[in-house]
Amino acid sequence: MKKLIFFLTFIPLLSFSQGNTSNSINWVSLSEGEKYSEKYKKNMLIFFYRDNCEYCMRMKKEVLSDPQIIKLINENFFPVILNGKSKKPITYNGKKYINTVSAKEDSTFRWRHDFAFELIATKNGSITWPSIAILNSQKKKIKTLAGFRSKPQLIRSLTLLAKIKKS
Repeated sequence: MKKLIFFLTFIPLLSFSQGNTSNSINWVSLSEGEKYSEKYKKNMLIFFYRDNCEYCMRMKKEVLSDPQIIKLINENFFPVILNGKSKKPITYNGKKYINTVSAKEDSTFRWRHDFAFELIATKNGSITWPSIAILNSQKKKIKTLAGFRSKPQLIRSLTLLAKIKKS
């Protein structure tokens, strides 16, 4: 009987004492990420995706759900997730961004939000989906990770980026 009481009392306490681990990324809004990054001198990670993108969905489901990646992101970045083809205005660093591509120009390759374009477009103006932009606490882009990344690739990249000076 004493053993039963011991197990019923102390085993649940041991499971709670293991630390509070999250089973998902603690996404924040862009305005929160901007504010917290500046206040706490911690880099911001912005995951840009687009609807109906097979690789974006795979990255969310297979990679961003991995416990090691979740821990790495939550501990080292303020994570933000944005639809890179949204038509909603975005304000960042005092500047308002919109989707300026008209309906006539709208195509798979040209239709994008200006904020996504500024952060993840290559020098020739192309965008790869999904993409991750890392910004420091001074709102400067440190790095862009373009395209689908496997778990080992993303862990390697984020581990290196987590070591970069935050300010």
